[in-house]
Order: sequence, then structure tokens, then C-alpha cells
Amino acid sequence: MSKPDTNQGAVIVTGAGSGIGAEITRLLLARGTTVSAWDIRPGDLNRVNDANLMVHEVDTRDKGAVEKATAATKERFGTVSGLSACAGIFRPKPFLEVTEDDWNEHFNINLKGVLFCCQAVLPVMRAQQSGSIVLWSSGLGRSPKPRTAHYAATKGGILGLTRVLALETAKQGIRVNCISPGIADTAMPRAVYPGELMEARAQDNPMKRLATANDMAEAALFLLDDESSYFTGQDIRVNGGKDLF
Repeated sequence: MSKPDTNQGAVIVTGAGSGIGAEITRLLLARGTTVSAWDIRPGDLNRVNDANLMVHEVDTRDKGAVEKATAATKERFGTVSGLSACAGIFRPKPFLEVTEDDWNEHFNINLKGVLFCCQAVLPVMRAQQSGSIVLWSSGLGRSPKPRTAHYAATKGGILGLTRVLALETAKQGIRVNCISPGIADTAMPRAVYPGELMEARAQDNPMKRLATANDMAEAALFLLDDESSYFTGQDIRVNGGKDLF
């Protein structure tokens, strides 16, 4: 795979401090791509010494902060070539125990934050008539499981948002796609599922393993890259063959 076009500016990665977002950031930097890495808790990102990396402490629920970080990215790197909106939360609960706060927190981070990021980068991409946006849905957006109503609702929303944005921006040379991971072996599911359940999920997968952050990051890099130039409005299911229908 060739690397994304670094001459066109930076790729913004939200949720870059851990998990899939951190792996996307690592791979992009390894390939010489300039990256604007955003996270509410940047953590180890602040200790990375790489001239191609710009780190912002950003809460994507804050529209003003998102716009400010986008402007700073454009000022330093010239423009914005891509966005991978990875920031999200997953806190499963039985349906009747989901509170208004639970609902609002999931929608504000998983969906409204994505809206703000897309609205911030699209004017830049339209001006240059190019760009690639990668959003993150979930296998639970299509094949939900008990205790995930609030999360699954946000990820179903990402599917709809992807398709509408793809249609609205295709004529400007902008591509909008999403990735729907199956369960991946990252900190987010590990925080809510015991180890034995994770192992059971691995054995239930046709490939007999869980996805890695790298599996997901490689899919994101393909969608950010010009090699996927005729992909838009697509939902790429990276799930090892689980829940195909």
C-alpha cells in the first residue's frame, strides 16, 4: 500500500491517545504522513518526538475547540487531507437501566462529536477539492446485542451520516466512508468485558481470534489513501467473517 498523499496536508485523528486511534497515528507517522492527533487525554502522544506530529487536547463535544484545532492544523501543515474520527465510548447497560445521562453522553461523544469534526474539516477539503473522511461505526450498529441499545443507536447513526455526507461531497472530490469493527482486543472492550468473555468471542469468530488495533488501522489507511479513490459511502466491515448478514 502506498502512503496517503502527504503533500496535501495533515490527517486529523481523533481519539488518538489510545486503541485504534493511537495505532492509526503510529502507522501514519511511520509512513511519513503529517498527523494532527486529538484526544481529551493525549497522554503518551505528548512524549512523541516527531516533526510530522501535532498534538491537541480536544474534547470533540466542544465545537469551538474542534474548530480551533482544525484551524491550527491548517496553519501548521497547509491544509487537511484526511480525518479519522475514532473518538468514542462504550459502556453497556441493560436497556431499562440506561439513564438520560448515559444516552446523552454516548450521543454527544459518538455522534455529535463526529458531526462537529466533519463540519470543521469539510470547508477546508471543499476549498482544495479533495479529502478523505473515515468514520467509525460498529458491528453492533447492524447486529446489536443485549445491553448495547444506546451505543448501537449512535453507531447506526454513523452509518446514515456516512451515506449522506458521501452524497453531498462526492462532486467536490471528497470521499466519506466508515469502518464497522467487530470486537477488537483493545482497552475499550477490555474495560467492560471479563477476559473469559473476550476469549469466548475469539473462539466464536470464524478466524478464531479477535481483531487487533492494527487490523482496523490498516483498513483506515486504505480508505485515507488514493488507492481507494472510487470508494465513497461504503461501510467496510472488519470482523473476521463474523455477522456477515
